[in-house]
Amino acid sequence: MNPHAASKRTVYFAFMTAMLLSDPLKSQSASPSTGEPESTAVDAKGTHHRPSDYGDKNAPWMNDRVNFVQPDYPLEARAGHKQGTGFFRIILDVKTGSVTDVSVLKSTGSLELDASAARAIRQWRWRPYRWKEINLPVTFTMQSRGSYPGSPHELADGSAHYRKGHNDQAITKLDGLIRQQPKSVDAYITRGSAYQQKGETHKALADFNQAIRLDPKSARAYCDRGILEDVLMQQPNRALADYNEAIRLAPNFQRAHINRGVHFLEQHDYERAVLDFTRAIELTASEPGTRAYRAYAYAKLGQRAHAVADATAGTKLNPAEMPLLRAEDLEVRASAYRILGQQELALRDFREAVHEMPKTSKANSMLAWLLATCPNERFRNGAEAVSAAKRACDLAHWQESGCIDTLAAAYAEAGDFDQAIKYEKQALSDSSLAPKEKEEREKRLALFQQRTPFRDEF
Repeated sequence: MNPHAASKRTVYFAFMTAMLLSDPLKSQSASPSTGEPESTAVDAKGTHHRPSDYGDKNAPWMNDRVNFVQPDYPLEARAGHKQGTGFFRIILDVKTGSVTDVSVLKSTGSLELDASAARAIRQWRWRPYRWKEINLPVTFTMQSRGSYPGSPHELADGSAHYRKGHNDQAITKLDGLIRQQPKSVDAYITRGSAYQQKGETHKALADFNQAIRLDPKSARAYCDRGILEDVLMQQPNRALADYNEAIRLAPNFQRAHINRGVHFLEQHDYERAVLDFTRAIELTASEPGTRAYRAYAYAKLGQRAHAVADATAGTKLNPAEMPLLRAEDLEVRASAYRILGQQELALRDFREAVHEMPKTSKANSMLAWLLATCPNERFRNGAEAVSAAKRACDLAHWQESGCIDTLAAAYAEAGDFDQAIKYEKQALSDSSLAPKEKEEREKRLALFQQRTPFRDEF
């Protein structure tokens, strides 16, 4: 992590639960709006959780599922046009995340469908040390083969493309869904997030606004609009108002606390950042990425012992398998390694994050920052830093002043101080800068004017 959290921060998006789809079958997790029971979970410490605790309609335990097998639609059930919703209890081995037992709490109405769902569920796996029990509804519905415009398959497909960083494909899928279901709040939020990843601010804002019009109590919509306002629109006051509203609507919405904490990092308000990260850790103690964030806040406060303790926990993070989430996890873990002085491991994780998501400005900018400002000469590379920073600026459409600040630092490391001065002045023209951030950039400008590169030390 570095001083420009605004442009390089990890952004936590919520994702739709993956639909359980077979060819002529629609089998999916039910939602409260269907009148079916909603999924609940018990974490590794025995605390019970519901989706409404978090603000996201899809619950965090479904994001933690790392292996998924589709249930078969038995021939006899198809022939008899059997369908229905069942409710299943899944017992997990906490250490491995594997399924140890599946029981039927409510039958689908068909023993064949119950058995098919149970067979598939036994092959699923979750991230270790997160959950020990999941209660999950599964619906089997006869459909024509393939997906059709506006079907749940479209939403699942769009969400899957988004998680992989395929934003154009995600938008195309979600366009079709919204044409057929213009009141789908989830579709607007996910399409807005895809537009944000592409840097299309106005389209993203329009989608988040529409989601809020359709559901004024959607904590997720407020939280994701806050991210847009923070990262691309450079409107920190509006962003804070939206994070506050998300937390008011869903006090246990962990992601909102994390994002508000990162917002406070951007404003150099480290005490308030620690409070939000601490609350996020209380809500999900097994999430080491949050400890890496709190480590950074503690380091900036000069509380070295606390910073080292949290950073050590943060380095135990096992990156997710989905490319977007994996890149985010790697960036956070790399920041923890930096606090611990393990620059080689930090560089390794930053490079892998760029490999996972090469078209995101944040991953490229964080890599460039380390290459340009690392106190250890062995890990600095001015030419590569300039290349990565330019790529970050291009990907951000030159709208993120933090990327431009990184480019200035990269040019300074490369010995081109005229360019460093030019771009640092451009980075300073951002009127939304927090006072302390402006002061730090002014100090860097002064260094570059003295023909001295900047070193980022904790």
